[in-house]
Amino acid sequence: MPPTTPQPFRPTLPVGRPQERSLGFDAYGDAAVYAEERARLFHPAVGPLFVGHRALLDGPGHAAAEADDRVLLTCDEDGTVRALANVCTHAMRPLVAARERVRQSCVTCPYHLWSFRRDGSLIGGPAIALDEAQRDRLALTAFPLQQWRGSLFCGEGAADPAFRADLGRVEAAFEALGRADWLDFGDWCLVHTEDEAYDGDWKSFMEVYGDCYHVPPFHAGLASFADCDTLDWTFGETFHLQALRLNAERGGRSTAYAAWCDGLDRYHELRGETVPELAVVWAAFYPNVMIEYYNGLRVISVLVPSGPDRYVNRVRYFVPPDMERLVPGLPATVLAAYGETAVQDRALNESRHAGLAMAAELGLDAATYLPNLSGPQPELGTVHFHTWWRHRMGR
Repeated sequence: MPPTTPQPFRPTLPVGRPQERSLGFDAYGDAAVYAEERARLFHPAVGPLFVGHRALLDGPGHAAAEADDRVLLTCDEDGTVRALANVCTHAMRPLVAARERVRQSCVTCPYHLWSFRRDGSLIGGPAIALDEAQRDRLALTAFPLQQWRGSLFCGEGAADPAFRADLGRVEAAFEALGRADWLDFGDWCLVHTEDEAYDGDWKSFMEVYGDCYHVPPFHAGLASFADCDTLDWTFGETFHLQALRLNAERGGRSTAYAAWCDGLDRYHELRGETVPELAVVWAAFYPNVMIEYYNGLRVISVLVPSGPDRYVNRVRYFVPPDMERLVPGLPATVLAAYGETAVQDRALNESRHAGLAMAAELGLDAATYLPNLSGPQPELGTVHFHTWWRHRMGR
């Protein structure tokens, strides 16, 4: 029998006072909370935890995972991908420190030259005798790995039927938008990478991402490109999507966004296509990955926390393989427009961090976030993320 299409999911939101719809001050920048998050939300054996994308695996070899340096991704000649603990079992040192692909048939620790096969099994080390049972015990720990549309999720949670149902909801949403083809971008070209360090709690970035309310007043260029009046939400237990159609202003409040629109017209004309009405789908997979499906651009952003008050936003940009050939300079134009909004988003995140600290110091008795849940409910993604966080953290 064909798989059943997952039913629409609508989040159950907290009721009552605003304080009960937002996280408390003690949820941000706290070392004990952060340690609990690492165990409950960011553990690669628990999951579902995004660790990379096939588009970033450039052939056979191995590298530290894009989303978690504790995870080692290996890829065989036949395309088989595995997620292993990035820790040598000899003396507990990281096997690989960089995310660049190492093109060797085995994984070798640089400190004592212990070597492992790509499946994690131990080959051996210099001048050391081990029997078969010892070799088996010293193999690298393997984490369950699931692949979906190129995305790699590890942990037991990635195999859970509820998570699989969520992925089905994502596919159904894109099909309903007439853009099921947007989900696959493995042949797109990686054109730029950024690792942006932030001060603050990683959760504040996810709050901003789930908030469409700030776009019209704060992102003039983006708001004249993607029409916030057409905002359409899709929810699962572990994700949300925001779909917005192309604004009739066609980027009119930003030179960069206007150039993006003009370039898209030319690009689709040369391909003999009609310009899609859909401008973007912003997808958030909890806890920390955002995949952005723009007309003419794909962006994978992963938040990598390194403490209770600091994190890195690891961003990878992709464009269609024929874009530069058909419209020279258009990829750079698209990235310039995106960068304009990214600078503004940094201000949003840093001001949130500063404001939370001020309010806590002043002892303000107020909700840490008072969302707008009227009309199209433009901050519903933020509330949904808060609800998910509470549930996973047992609060």
